[in-house]
Amino acid sequence: MDTNTILSPEEISSVWAELAKNDQLPDWYELTEHGEIIMSPKPHNRHQVICAEIAFQLRSQLGGKAVGEVAVLTATAGIRVPDVVWMPDEKWQVVNLEEGLVQAPDLVVEVLSPGNRQTEILHKLQAYLTSGIHEVIILDLKGTLTFHRTDGQHDASSFNIQLNIPPHLIEAQS
Repeated sequence: MDTNTILSPEEISSVWAELAKNDQLPDWYELTEHGEIIMSPKPHNRHQVICAEIAFQLRSQLGGKAVGEVAVLTATAGIRVPDVVWMPDEKWQVVNLEEGLVQAPDLVVEVLSPGNRQTEILHKLQAYLTSGIHEVIILDLKGTLTFHRTDGQHDASSFNIQLNIPPHLIEAQS
C-alpha cells in the first residue's frame, strides 16, 4: 500500500470489511488513512475496568448506549477504535451493526495507556473532531479528564456529565 495515498472513506471501509473476514488477524487493530494496519496490544484488565466504568456512568447520566471498542470511520485518520463511544438510542438504531463502522458518534472517550504517544493521540483527537464528533474526553495516566470540542479544550463536558473514576484504578496504573 502506498503510504502517500490517502484513501477515501469508501476505500477505507472496503479495506476494513476485507480485514474483518481474515480470521488470522487479532481483534485489536485500527486502520490509518493510508490503509495501513496499526496493531495494538490487547488492553490490560485495569484499562478495561476503567472503560466499563466510564461506559456505565455515561449510560446512567445520558441514557442512550455507551459501548467499548467500536470502530469509528473518521474523515482524516482512517478507522479508529476509541475506548468508549456514546450515542443516543435513535442514532444507534440507524447504525448497521453488522458492518461494524460508526460515523460521527456524539461522544468518544480515550483512556490513555503508558504506550500512547502524544502525537498519535493528537492525530486521533483532530480526526474525531473533524469527523463531526461533538466531544472527545481524554483520561490521562494521572486520572485527569480533559474535554475537547472543535473550539478547543474545556474543563467540563458540554453534555453536563460528571465522570468519577475510582482512585485505586488510576493509582495502580500510573
